Amino acid sequence: MNNSNLVYPSTAANAVTMTRHAISLNVSKSLYFAAQQCYQRNALLMETRRGDAAVAPLLPAQKFLPHASSFSLNSINDQVLETNLLKEIAQGPVASEIRKMLGSEQISCDYDQAWIRRQYAPHLYPPMHAPHGWHQDGALGFDFSASQNIPRVTETLLPTVTCWIALTQCGADAPGLEFVTETIDELLYPNELTHRSIHSRYPSDSFWQPQMHAGDAAIFKGGTLHRTHVVEQMRSNRTSVELRFVASHEIPTRLLGDCFIALPDE
Repeated sequence: MNNSNLVYPSTAANAVTMTRHAISLNVSKSLYFAAQQCYQRNALLMETRRGDAAVAPLLPAQKFLPHASSFSLNSINDQVLETNLLKEIAQGPVASEIRKMLGSEQISCDYDQAWIRRQYAPHLYPPMHAPHGWHQDGALGFDFSASQNIPRVTETLLPTVTCWIALTQCGADAPGLEFVTETIDELLYPNELTHRSIHSRYPSDSFWQPQMHAGDAAIFKGGTLHRTHVVEQMRSNRTSVELRFVASHEIPTRLLGDCFIALPDE
């Protein structure tokens, strides 16, 4: 993939902003190798133990989600690397875009929602793995089951911004992301998130599958619709890191139990 393939249409700016080289090559490589160790260790445990024992060596605060093939960021067990990641984000263009989207100069990273993600080529899926379907990150913590028998509630999308950073090339030979580039300010319910419903609701030119290099970042609000972009022809896996940010003075109620790390002002 060369730089000419990294075409970011102006329409995407309505819902998602793309930033090339959002973090340095050194940090992106270090994160990838640290992530690789986590996945290799987990694969070995899956071979030698029952699948539910794969989380045994993780510390209590660390998490592994088998369906999403995701580790909590602290599973890499490298505080210096995590600090350098947040430092580069704070000092680069990503933080400026997050501040603009949140309308706040003081922003904080939700450390409990910081993830190392992996999406596999279809022929390489491990047990229990599945690509992410259409969703909104701002729906985090919303109890859809409890809302089934009551009128649709308002203001249920969390005021968050996601920073999704590719650690490998993705979108062509490896799974990437697909976005709906329309601005969406309401929470959509599960019956509205089916492939058929989404494609009937939004025009065809609203769907965008960017190709990205290691270190490139997608930055988007909590209402932005997105899913894993994966097709049968893909032969390589993709690794990424995902961070979520909020305005420091406006921590959503649903996230009050999480740990937040404030980014320094510009």
